[in-house]
Amino acid sequence: MIFIFLQNILYFFLKKFKFESFYTKIILFLVNFPIFLVSCSSEVKIQIFKSPVHKIQNIFFIEIGNFEFVEGEIFTPSFSEQDSGKKFSKSFKLLKPTVEKFVSKKNIKLKIIDLVKANILHELSLNSPYKLYLQRDNKLGFSGIIPDTEKVAILNARVKFFQEKIESKEELSYFTNIKNKGVNLEQAILSRTIAMGAENSGLGYRISTPYVEHFAAIEVEFSLLKKSDRSNIIPKKTISSFYAKKWGGNPNSSHLKRKTRFSIIRNFYKEKEINKTFLSLANQAGLSILEPKEYFARGFNLKSSPLVPKTSLEIQINLAQQVAKNFLKLISPYYESSNLVLKNGNKIAKTLIAGNAFLEAISFLQGIDNREPEDDYNLGLSYEAIGDKKNANSYYKSALSKDPGEILYRQAINRTN
Repeated sequence: MIFIFLQNILYFFLKKFKFESFYTKIILFLVNFPIFLVSCSSEVKIQIFKSPVHKIQNIFFIEIGNFEFVEGEIFTPSFSEQDSGKKFSKSFKLLKPTVEKFVSKKNIKLKIIDLVKANILHELSLNSPYKLYLQRDNKLGFSGIIPDTEKVAILNARVKFFQEKIESKEELSYFTNIKNKGVNLEQAILSRTIAMGAENSGLGYRISTPYVEHFAAIEVEFSLLKKSDRSNIIPKKTISSFYAKKWGGNPNSSHLKRKTRFSIIRNFYKEKEINKTFLSLANQAGLSILEPKEYFARGFNLKSSPLVPKTSLEIQINLAQQVAKNFLKLISPYYESSNLVLKNGNKIAKTLIAGNAFLEAISFLQGIDNREPEDDYNLGLSYEAIGDKKNANSYYKSALSKDPGEILYRQAINRTN
C-alpha cells in the first residue's frame, strides 16, 4: 500500500516536472536516505526492567488449576477516540459474507486450552519469581515438599476462542506492461509507475484474483486464588488478543468492517517482519555489503516472507503467547524491549549501555566528576533499564537543569514520573 501510494505521488509530480532531472534526484535520494538515517541515528535497543501491575505478597508457589473452554461472544477491541479521528480510504470495500461477531463455539476441535496452559507454564518457569507447585493425589509437591497453603496460589482460566478462514476471489484491474531491456533505469521506473497508477484507478483488464483472509480472537478470564481459603489474590482479569490478515486480492477490501479491521491491525497484529523499522532494514542492507559473512551468520537471508499465509496452528500459538505474556505482566516483574535515544556522552559509557551492561555503566559514570548533561541522561537511562525509576528520574532532572532546552530530557522525566 505504501509503495503504491508513493508511486502515485511520483506519477503526479512527473506531470509537472521534467522527467530526467526529477527522477534522477528521486533515485539519488532513495539510494542515500538509508545512509543518512544510519549516520544520524543514536537509538539503542535495551531491555527495561518493569514492575508488575499488582504487588503480590507472601505467595511463593503457583498451582495450575482448572482451564476450561467456554462459549460466547468475544468482544472486539473498542475503537479509541484517536482511531476514530482517522480518515479511512474511500476505496475500502466490505466483502460478503461480513464477519460481524467473533463467537467462541465448543464444536470447533482446538488445542487452544493446552496452548494457553503451556505458554503460562513457560512464562512462569522462565520469567517469574514463583515456583510451580504440582500436586498429584496429595502426595507430590514441588521438590517432594508440600508447601503451606497460605503461600500457594491457584491459577484458573476460562478460555474463549474464535477462528475463521475465508478463501474466495475478487475482480481486480491489471494493466499490461511490456518490458524493454533496451530502456534505461529511469524509463523502466516511469513505465512501472504509470502501470501501477492505471491499475490503482481501476483501468485495465478485470481478472478474477484469489485471496485468503484469516481472523482469530482469544479471550481469557484469569482468576488467581489463595489456596487456603479460595479468596481472590487479585481481581479477575480478562485478557484478549486478535488477529486479522489478508493475503492476495485487493488490499482495500475485507470481510471485516474497516473500523474493526483497522483497530486489530493497529493494536494487536504485530509480526516481526511488519514491525521492522526502516533503519533496521537499512542496517541489514549495509551489513550484507560491508560484512557479508556476518549477514549470513545472523540468518538475515533466511527470514520467512510475511506474504506467506500462516497456518491455523501458528496463529493459535501466537495468540496464546500474547495472552500468557500479558497476564504475567500483572503478577510478575518482567523485561520489555524498548528503543531509547542514547546521547553522545562518554564513549566508554555508551559502549557499556549499548551492550546492556547497565550496572557497569552506572558504576563508571558515577565515578566521573563534572559530568556533562549527556552523561547524566545516559546515567538515568541505565537506571531506568534496571527498573530504578527513582534514580533515573533524578539524573534526568539533573541533565535538564544543565541543558533546559533539551526536549529529550523532559520526555524522559515524564516517562519515569
